[in-house]
Amino acid sequence: MKTFSNLFLRFLVTLLPLSFIVLTSCTEDEEPPALASVVAKFDYELSNEGIAPSTVTFTNKSIAATSYVWDFGVDSETSTDENPEFTYEEFGTFDVTLIARADDERADTTTQTIVIKDPLGGKKPTLYYTDRATGQVHMIILDDEATTPVIQTFGENHTKPYGIVADLDNENLYVIDQADELLYQYNALVNGEKSVLLNVADLGDKEHMMYYPAGVKVIEGRLYWGADGGIYTSALDGTDLKAFVEFSTNTGALEGSLPLGISYDAENQVIYFANDAYDFSGGIYKVNLDGTGLEEIISGVDAGDISYLDGKLYYFDYATSKGTIYDIASESTTEFVDYPSRFVWGTIADPITERVYWTDRGSNDDGTDGKIMSANLDGTDIKVVLDIEDAPVVGDAKTLRPYALALGLY
Repeated sequence: MKTFSNLFLRFLVTLLPLSFIVLTSCTEDEEPPALASVVAKFDYELSNEGIAPSTVTFTNKSIAATSYVWDFGVDSETSTDENPEFTYEEFGTFDVTLIARADDERADTTTQTIVIKDPLGGKKPTLYYTDRATGQVHMIILDDEATTPVIQTFGENHTKPYGIVADLDNENLYVIDQADELLYQYNALVNGEKSVLLNVADLGDKEHMMYYPAGVKVIEGRLYWGADGGIYTSALDGTDLKAFVEFSTNTGALEGSLPLGISYDAENQVIYFANDAYDFSGGIYKVNLDGTGLEEIISGVDAGDISYLDGKLYYFDYATSKGTIYDIASESTTEFVDYPSRFVWGTIADPITERVYWTDRGSNDDGTDGKIMSANLDGTDIKVVLDIEDAPVVGDAKTLRPYALALGLY
């Protein structure tokens, strides 16, 4: 018995180290826990309803990553921010790629396609002009690729069409006639049916609101125009006719004035206008959209029209015989071109083509030598947009005697 016990004890002594070795070996052979996989992932939001220019805000939702490289799909524009923003100035389709990387260089890549919409909706910018020689309205498609201007002609019997504006939201066109004291509406942007919206003969005690009218504009969903003694406004259908601001000695300014060209700074809600210098004191004025703050900002100017864009006013000053750019902040002027031979009734700056346009009605009233001109917004690169060679044929002859201008899309 004693011998058996000794043998069993020796067996256990021999077995225990082996068991320890086996157990230790099993523990040392186990694999370390797996690292989390790197996953590249992101969401994004578009400003301006995705219409160019649109700022895209990227939200990084990657997993197990510590560094990032973004490629926005535009001229090698990249970022290493975790949650970057990027502004797409132009419309188009862009592949955005995110590379997410861990500290040990493990990485993952993901790509999403972002669509930035065309602000013009596939349409071309256009320039409307009224013509005293033809009594009609003409629309030029501003297409740099066209070898000759594409022109649509419509309307008739406009005697002194000193104002025109396109309401793109409702696809109506408005023309104001100073001689006949009428405001017309066309119910389409091209070849629309013409109707009389306001007639001085029908206005009763408000007839003064259509004395020698000029410079019609659509501002914040209403029509505004200048007339003898003030600026007047109505709903787009001609109803709710009322004075916006009337000038008298009671206001301390502009008694008996005639605002001609009108332009609007939407950001600051300020209306600018040129006062008639033929019968009155001239000058360029501003007034807030609520009717307050009327003041002259440039004295002595003799302009038929003005156009506001990006802190600057564009106008042709008969007094100085120059086309002029006025910087509102610095109160400085830049003269960029000599004045045409006759009074300029149309001037407009276009943010789409980034050019300013003006009319040169020529020296002949029959419309045989008129022009429409343009320049960069800084006054450089002056070009002929339309001359008599490419003018529309009226009757048997090409005719161009342009007056008022308006911008549109077609």
